Amino acid sequence: MNKLAILAFTLLVFFSTMLWYLANGSLNDYLKSQIAIQGQYYTGQSSSVAYADFSPATNTATFKQLKVENLAFAKAHHVLSIDHVEVELAKTQNQALLTRINRLSINTLTINIEQGDNKITNVEQLVEQITLKLALDYPEFYPAIAAKVYAQHNPEMNAEEYAKKNPQVGPIIAHTKAKKKRGKAQAKILVELLTINTLALQFASDGSTKSINKQDIRIDAFKNGQGLVANQLGGEILLHLLNLAIH
Repeated sequence: MNKLAILAFTLLVFFSTMLWYLANGSLNDYLKSQIAIQGQYYTGQSSSVAYADFSPATNTATFKQLKVENLAFAKAHHVLSIDHVEVELAKTQNQALLTRINRLSINTLTINIEQGDNKITNVEQLVEQITLKLALDYPEFYPAIAAKVYAQHNPEMNAEEYAKKNPQVGPIIAHTKAKKKRGKAQAKILVELLTINTLALQFASDGSTKSINKQDIRIDAFKNGQGLVANQLGGEILLHLLNLAIH
């Protein structure tokens, strides 16, 4: 029987919270490897986790020391680090291809914020990059950004004029609506709640550092009823975490 596995984080990156069914191999090694893969994909920066463990007995995954390297101009080695994460899977999984996570709990999330020469912080740059990645891969969730990117890559194409001259094909909407998925249906993950015990923001500017701590943060923006594919959920979680340093 296949073992319930997953959680490949991207969280960011780390957290590409991915759940899969693995028949062979080391689940813990698999989870750790996914952090590097997903972190690199969304941020362009190396990411790592020191410890990963999934316990079938408690239906809980534990991760320790998740880190995402900083941009080149920044002095702090990591832009984001998490000391401890607990992922609690729902005991009852009622829908095929949908894995429900009751709670994803972060103990301490530390984000190092530094301003570059262009006055844009490292966090803002990464948020922009991750958002663009998500918009390119999942345009139906980011229609405005996807449409803008489409227009930039097709400057000769005016959607309204094209539709008038070619009424038989209808409006150009491929970049704003979900494409039909062919082949096997994709497994999805639904996170009911993400909590952070302590958010530690470290601001570095002009040789000085300022720290701000916030407690007991709750995020339930991922509870859309249908779940998200694993890779998208990882990017979305990372995006929400980094946005905490902006908003």
